[in-house]
Amino acid sequence: MTSRGLDILGYEECLELLGRNTFGRIGLKIADDPIVLPVYYELVDDEIVFRTDPGTKLIAAVLDARVAFEVDSQDEGWSVLVIGRAHEVRAPGADVEQLQERLDRGWPAGERDRVVRIEIERVTGRRLQPR
Repeated sequence: MTSRGLDILGYEECLELLGRNTFGRIGLKIADDPIVLPVYYELVDDEIVFRTDPGTKLIAAVLDARVAFEVDSQDEGWSVLVIGRAHEVRAPGADVEQLQERLDRGWPAGERDRVVRIEIERVTGRRLQPR
């Protein structure tokens, strides 16, 4: 399907693109200001999962805020946008520890010991058509 020079990507292709990348951007609203912040992430059980430290992203998760998440490739000309609700993964035990271990591989150093997941409500994707 096409729309004004863009190919519309299906749900499965969007998930595949999300799954093969690890760097994206989370968009959220703080007070009256929209902000976009970079995160390293992983797709786990069809949810976006990332580690963070106390701050803006964690506050959004604690408040179960609706957020936008975007990942793209300038070289390949595609973009995937997720709308969903952010939640902090709080349950002690194996789930949090397994996610932290999974998110440790090749990620920036630092104290990011809090895990946030974005429950996908809607996902859309687009690819530029070749000229």
